[in-house]
Amino acid sequence: MTYDLALENGTVCTENGLFPANVYVEGEEIRVISSIKEKLPAKESIDCSGLFLLPGFIDPHVHLGLALGRYTSADNFESGSSLALSGGVTTLIDFLDPISDLAQLEAAKRDRMTAAKDSRVDYSFHVTLAGNPSFSAEEIARSSIAAKMPSIKVFTTYSSSGRRSNDGMIYSLLSLSRKLGFVLMAHSENDEIIREREKEFSRPTYRDISSLRPTISELSEVAMLSLISLEEEGQLYIVHVSSGKTVEALSSLGLDWRRFTKLETCPQYLLLNNDPLKTDQGYLNTYCPPPRTDQERALLQSALRKGEISSIGTDHCPFLNREKWENRDDYPTIPNGTGSLGISFATINTILDGDLKRVSSLLSTNPARIFGLFPKRGVLAPGSIANIAIVDRDVQSTVSRSRYTRSDHSLFEGIKLRGSVETVIHRGKLAFKNGDILLPKASGRFIERENIYWEKGTCK
Repeated sequence: MTYDLALENGTVCTENGLFPANVYVEGEEIRVISSIKEKLPAKESIDCSGLFLLPGFIDPHVHLGLALGRYTSADNFESGSSLALSGGVTTLIDFLDPISDLAQLEAAKRDRMTAAKDSRVDYSFHVTLAGNPSFSAEEIARSSIAAKMPSIKVFTTYSSSGRRSNDGMIYSLLSLSRKLGFVLMAHSENDEIIREREKEFSRPTYRDISSLRPTISELSEVAMLSLISLEEEGQLYIVHVSSGKTVEALSSLGLDWRRFTKLETCPQYLLLNNDPLKTDQGYLNTYCPPPRTDQERALLQSALRKGEISSIGTDHCPFLNREKWENRDDYPTIPNGTGSLGISFATINTILDGDLKRVSSLLSTNPARIFGLFPKRGVLAPGSIANIAIVDRDVQSTVSRSRYTRSDHSLFEGIKLRGSVETVIHRGKLAFKNGDILLPKASGRFIERENIYWEKGTCK
């Protein structure tokens, strides 16, 4: 037979290793992976000599078009999905607005589906809880699973805006997570510590954010949640771990916490420290949790190398310079968030010194397993969806603001990284090549996810 697309003479990367191969695509799926010598007929062929083929990346943590008070994050699903493709990301998972009543779930999903209609890549959503909900843990768990969104996010802080979930609700959700088949995600900062710290500042500015939200507020909450998950054999995913001290504390427990807790971190915590907060432009470096010391950043990189981080999200949520500047002297009114969508591959490839087997696991295979997308996504194999990132592992680059973002700045400007995404295939179609987006808007689809049971896969 004649295949639709041939990717020839490249090196295929799987979690088990790297090997030279040709990949043949029919429709939206990979059909054959052959030896380099075995050439099969295809309507279109791309020579991948000297390049590596990885399963399309999955960003499990973005906030596109997020309304935050008077402001809305700069990138919507159209620009955000273009930015994603430029970085090899073929699947995004965003969040529903927080809900406190079951009747709000359908409307929250409908609103995000409308917002996502122009996405160029496939997408799914996490359910998000507000504080003091009228439903029980089991009711929201079963409703989320029925809605094909078996991942639920809670906040352990933000009581002032009504988003904090109490410990009892979190305990109940963790107790149910493995039994019913869903993942509990947690933004983990200790609300009482933060509120106590706030008393020391009459009018805090951006320069005070590291003191307002200290590392111990994250460390203590992550440790508590991880111990509950260990005791209840839950499925806990900690978003945006900001400090290597947090990971170090978990490891010192000497317990089998990794089976029941997965840690995510983001490029901003791996590449940036809190020194810019001392400068006049520091208001741009406002995101939560805040940037940490360089020592903590180095510890976080070390934890990544040791395999203690399971997944990389971006928490992509940039706001315009003006929107942050006009609130620079009143931190509580600054829209928190920054943009790092598109640089995850080069970031992780640099830190892991080109170890593409591990890069692929962190950016694709692990998030696919954690969030119920595997094996259709997260792997290159016959029968899997033809989402493929074709990368140059060794080229050196300097980060600059992407032409695809609607943000007007990048915190990573001038940072030198190793590796680049050269070509991207999305569901069998050429989506990105030579720096150009080739897919039209609205090419993406909503992904319905089924119950998630980590023990059925080797989720790392």
